[in-house]
Amino acid sequence: MPRGERPLGPEDTALLRFAGDLRRLRDQAGKPSYRELARRANYSPTALSDAAGGRKLPSLALTLAFVRACESDPAPWTRRWRELAAEHTQPLHPNTPYPGNAPFTEDDAKRYFGRECLVEQVVESVRAKPLTVVFGASGSGRTSLLRAGLHPALDDAVVITPTRDPIQDLAVALAEVFENTTADRLAEEFREDPDHLRLRIRQHRPGLVLLVDDFEKALDAEDFVAAVTRCPHVVLSVRADHEQRWRDKRINGTEIVIEPMSADQLRRAITEPAAKIGATVETAVIARLVADAANQHSLPLVQQALVETWRRKRGMTLSLAGFEESGGIEHVVAQAGETFFAGLGEDDQRAARQILLRLVSVQRNGVAQRRSRRLDVGTPLLDLLAKARLVTLTEDGVELTHDAALRWTRLAGWIDEERENLRTHQQLVTAIELWEASDRDPLALYRGLRLRKAKELGEFLTVRERQFVDRSVKRETRRSTALIAVVAVLLALVPGGVVYTLANERKITEMNDRELGGKALSQSEALLEQRRPYADKFALVGYEVSPSAEAEKVLRLASAVARGIPFTGTPKDDADVVVAPRGEMAAVTDEDGTDRMWSIDEDKAAPGKKFADRHRVVKLAERRAVTKDFSGQEHLWAVNDAGDITYLTALPSRFRTLDLSPDGSRLVGKVGDAVEVGLPTPDESEHAELYDLGDPRNPRKLPMPVRNPETVALSQDGRELATALWDRATGTTTIEFWSIGGTVESAGPPLAQHVYVRAITYSGDGRWLAVEHSSPESIVEVWQRVPSGTPVLRARLDTALRAGARVTFSDDGRVAIVRDNIFEVHQLYPNDRAADRLVYVVGHGSSTRAVYRPQNRDFLVRRGGQDPELLPYDLDTGSIIKRMCEKDGARLTDSEWVKSFGEVERVEVC
Repeated sequence: MPRGERPLGPEDTALLRFAGDLRRLRDQAGKPSYRELARRANYSPTALSDAAGGRKLPSLALTLAFVRACESDPAPWTRRWRELAAEHTQPLHPNTPYPGNAPFTEDDAKRYFGRECLVEQVVESVRAKPLTVVFGASGSGRTSLLRAGLHPALDDAVVITPTRDPIQDLAVALAEVFENTTADRLAEEFREDPDHLRLRIRQHRPGLVLLVDDFEKALDAEDFVAAVTRCPHVVLSVRADHEQRWRDKRINGTEIVIEPMSADQLRRAITEPAAKIGATVETAVIARLVADAANQHSLPLVQQALVETWRRKRGMTLSLAGFEESGGIEHVVAQAGETFFAGLGEDDQRAARQILLRLVSVQRNGVAQRRSRRLDVGTPLLDLLAKARLVTLTEDGVELTHDAALRWTRLAGWIDEERENLRTHQQLVTAIELWEASDRDPLALYRGLRLRKAKELGEFLTVRERQFVDRSVKRETRRSTALIAVVAVLLALVPGGVVYTLANERKITEMNDRELGGKALSQSEALLEQRRPYADKFALVGYEVSPSAEAEKVLRLASAVARGIPFTGTPKDDADVVVAPRGEMAAVTDEDGTDRMWSIDEDKAAPGKKFADRHRVVKLAERRAVTKDFSGQEHLWAVNDAGDITYLTALPSRFRTLDLSPDGSRLVGKVGDAVEVGLPTPDESEHAELYDLGDPRNPRKLPMPVRNPETVALSQDGRELATALWDRATGTTTIEFWSIGGTVESAGPPLAQHVYVRAITYSGDGRWLAVEHSSPESIVEVWQRVPSGTPVLRARLDTALRAGARVTFSDDGRVAIVRDNIFEVHQLYPNDRAADRLVYVVGHGSSTRAVYRPQNRDFLVRRGGQDPELLPYDLDTGSIIKRMCEKDGARLTDSEWVKSFGEVERVEVC
């Protein structure tokens, strides 16, 4: 007969309440015996009984096993266990190898790892130049670098952290350095003449290096800035979001940026401090932390998670069980958030809530994600959020420090409450960016449904966003005023007019047409925003009644959206989409991070086979694909169709594909570690390699005419190669053309460009060549190829955006360009006539190259936003109308007409 449970003690403690609730959970589950619970939980009956005994806190794993055995939700019990564990935490032993959330100090030098290369870089700069400026985001470890890295590495250095009176702080720090003086005397001396500091150092301590932390706090103190920047050796630490303020000072110095720790650096920061005192960290813990924090400014969170794991160590081992009990980075963030929030007044709590919500975007599938934004809010509150490790301040703006913040219970609740507003706000931010990118084109302003929803955001709006909404309201008001004027004229003329001249009748008809057409277009645009299926009907009415450039633009967009090709089922939101050259296939990223092939016919896509686990497509040709696995290794595949893909071979180690000819016959890439970002990075080991893929399982290396070009491109048939080589001395790029056959020979005169060339693209027939400049304007030049002659410039295209362009040619002399979320098409001419812009659509294109489908005579363009969907853009208005009119249900029903246009006489468009 089973033994009864021991009664819980009479005290009212958190531990006894926890045990009592576990017992009640068992009662609610039908009070199974502990032997039965043991069978379900894979723990012994004694362990489960002790878990509900109230004598000591059970482990997290045992608690959750108990809860699951009672068929209850483990999530609330996980949170409750961690809250209780925090109350029962043992004090830290002074031998703890990690500093936790606080910066490293001079005393921590022996356990400061992972930044050795950075320390060496700054030390070399100090020896070579008098002034070095170190920029770093909040949480990047600027203070730790100065105190635990540089101070011990330099022979003679002093750390200064300015506060409200920087000169006094400087004097206090140096009073311990200079003999026979006091801090007050030094402060008076430096205020009288800032140059006295430089003179004192040269006379008494010529090798002294000043390490000034948080220098941004003293940028407005002119005497302090003048004093320290004139010293023989000085290192200034500046938070990245104050970089422009520093530049405004126009002081010359070596600039070094603290990048996020790489996986290897983070691994050293985790393991080496423990090894110093004879402790070890389980591999699983290292892997979890590296996966969570590598390449992010998250070291303080990692250090605090390690401190909490150290409290729960087994002997001298930091175990995975202890790490999971501590809650890892997620619990560190949640604890920091609650502590921070509890210390704010009501007004600051509301302000902090708004700031944090502005740093969140909600995807179409409802998943919340971090986003970086520039905020026009008070600096003190942002500084407090950064100090609490909840946000990171960078030169690009503000962002949540870690994805774990999204799982902080309080913030997750706010996100649920404001989910719809967050979606609306995210769309507004994108619209403003596009509006500014298009030179504040009035057509890019909000109106109708979007404007009404944006006006409802209220306190969500920043000053910049409110300006956009106000500008949109004014434009909408002007449109409404014009409409009222038209109606007023009609009302005034109809009752009293008996005889109209032919001219007056024509004017009134035109005004009616414009009004009706404009209303139809507005209705179509509103429906497009809601992804409603009959937006094209209204676009057709608007175009037929009052044809105009704007009406034609809306008609094309409505037709493309109506014919949109979604990838339904397995793809993730914001999936990568790589489309084959003729638009008959595409590779799309599944939820698990692996690319899958899809077949595409005119208006639909069907899933095919997946590549190997976590392989992502780098280049896709007609019968070939190059993929990259999670380690960075690239591989070659045969792709006969979406359902027939075959692995061929691994490409050479460290090979990075630059181009694959559209017919799949040639491959060119680089071998080496240098990665181009804007301008080339010299690397003596890096070189280009060219391969013939006639036998794809055994690619044959061909002679490469240029060892290490910055940019390359292959023609449609792979028989010609273009290489671009940049001369740093002259700032000139030389583009050379090479014929690839049995040998590699020159294919014509070179083309000189007086800028760095970012990309080259051939047209399918080889007659045209697009060259993108890496200049502030990011110009795209289109050159006509001339047999045996130098190419002739035919078009110079500029959309005033700095983002890299993706260029595609059609078979009929048109060039399509995608930059950010702008898609445009230009008609080219083989003479001196300027190119005509046929299409300019804001909000579509994303980061995927447009693909021309000769069989359909349209361009496939990635839909704007997060959806992995392709839109077929037909430029022939006649064929669009014909296709629409042939479709069932193209005609608006009587009820749709009356609902939208009231008693206005019906207009037949088909």
